This record gives sequence, structure tokens and C-alpha cells, in this order.
Amino acid sequence: MSGAPTTVVVDVPVGDTIAARRIGGMSVLERTLREAARAGATRAIVRAAAVDLPTLPTLALAVDVVAPGAATPADAAVIPGNVVGGVTVTDDASARAAMTALLQACRRPYDGVGDRFVIRYCSLAITRVLTRTAVTPNHVTLANIAVGLAACWFASRGARLDFVLAGALIFFQVVLDSCDGELARIRHRHSQLGMSLDNISDDVIDNGFIACVGVGIGGPWAWIAPIAAGARALVALMIYVDVARQGKFGDVMAFRWWFDHDDDTPTERFNARVTPLTVVRGLGRRDLYGIVFAASCVAQVPWIALGLGMALCVGYAALAVVHLTRRAGRS
Repeated sequence: MSGAPTTVVVDVPVGDTIAARRIGGMSVLERTLREAARAGATRAIVRAAAVDLPTLPTLALAVDVVAPGAATPADAAVIPGNVVGGVTVTDDASARAAMTALLQACRRPYDGVGDRFVIRYCSLAITRVLTRTAVTPNHVTLANIAVGLAACWFASRGARLDFVLAGALIFFQVVLDSCDGELARIRHRHSQLGMSLDNISDDVIDNGFIACVGVGIGGPWAWIAPIAAGARALVALMIYVDVARQGKFGDVMAFRWWFDHDDDTPTERFNARVTPLTVVRGLGRRDLYGIVFAASCVAQVPWIALGLGMALCVGYAALAVVHLTRRAGRS
């Protein structure tokens, strides 16, 4: 970040094994160094006895190990080597508290109602377990794609039990969709590929589920729903083309509708204050409509999922028409 020191000094207490303790899938020292690099540091000086340190992977900053008590460079910031998530780690209890703090930091100010009150409680519990394994965020994304496609398949069959299974699976898919991002943040495993795969697969599954629910209900909806879902898929394609032109392929948060301000943050766009626009945006968020899709199918009223899905398709198509018309008028 601008103004951040480029050199940090990490103090590891002599004889303290906390630096090597693994929390959230990496050692305390590695996490400290990764977070310093993310904040803008390019060099880290670790003051510690070498015997107290874990083996470190290649990091995005240069790391030098010096003796405890060595002089602090004038331009360096000193940070403790035993603090994780704002918790000073000294024992098992504080390590568990630090892990909880890391998980809670995965919540975002712009989380929707569904995320805030339902999905995060489920996803954070799963992510806590995943951090103890070798599973990567991309593994979780691939799993949620498989679960989502299975949900679509069951929805298309149209039997009562099939709709129950479709609803349960689409809810699990929405939960896993949060887990991959949470695991990426805790493990510092962000990637352009992972973000793109996550966002594109969400659109494929959402539109596929709307189409398949229509097929499962039958009648004229067996062809109306796929057409509507196809229209919404074209809107998604418009968004991906736009952000790709910005050099931000797959980053749907970089897209701006005609009514957005270029410098709006996600928090300002979604949760700044209650207005008709933020309410409509909230209703169109995946965390909320995913729960409605799931609950209505499990409750044997899939027409509610279909009705909401159709409203989303029509709404996005209308927004896209206005957006493209206004953009053409400015050119």
C-alpha cells in the first residue's frame, strides 16, 4: 500500500516455537511474511535464533535472518512474529482463537443477507476443516462445479425427490462457492485463474439451473426457461468481454453499469445505504437467490425458483439493453 515501509523487522522471541506452529495451513512466520509482502514490503529481516524457525517457501519478498537483538534499520517497521489475525499466539487456546479470527476476517462489509445470516456460518465451518488438508481453492471450485451440474441434472428430471435433491445440492454448491474464496484468502492462494473459473462457473450453473427447473416443471416452461436463461447468459458474456477489455478478465466486480460511479467500492454499491437501487441489487445477489432456489425446490414449490429465475433473466436482459443503448448514445 502507498506509504508502507519497504523493509520490516520481524521479532521472534528466543526459544519460542510459535513461529513454526501451523495455523490455517501455514506457519505463523510464513503468514506474517506473506501479509507484510501484501502490505507492500519488499524485504524482511527476521530477528531470531535459526533453530526456532520453520522452513520457508519462496516468498514475494527477500528474507534475511539475523541474531536476536540486531540493530533495526532506520527505515524499517518492527512487527511481532507471533501475532495472527490480531491474536498473540502463545499456546493451543490462542492458536484456536487466531484461527477463528482468520475465518471471521473472511466476512466482507458487502456480504449480502444470505451470506451474512446463513451461508457464512456453513462455509466457514467447512473452510476451517479444509485448512488442515492439502485441498486447494481450485480443488474446491472444481468440486462446486460438479455439485452444481448435478443439481441442474436432478432439477431437469422433475420428480418430487429429484427437486429435493436439486435444492439440497444447489444450496451446497452456493456454500462451497464461498469456501473456495475463504480458503484462498486464508492460504494466500489468490489467482486470476481461480477467480475467473469461480465467476464463470457460477454463471453457467445459475443459468443452467433456471433452465433445468423449467424443463423439470414441463409444459411451455421447458422451452421458455432455457431461452430466458440463454438471454441472461448473453448478459454475462457482455460483462466478461467488458472486463477483459479492461485487462481484468473474470473480475465481474470491475464491471460498471451505466448508473454506477467508476470509483464506487463494492461496499458503496451494495451496502452503503438502503435505497431502491441497493434493495434491487440485494435481491439479485447470488447468496440470496441461491437460498430461495434451494428452499423452494426442497419444499416442493419449484415454481417459486422458476419465477425468481425468470425475473432475474428478464431484469438482467432489460438492464443490458438500456446499458448498451446508453453506451451507443455516448459514442
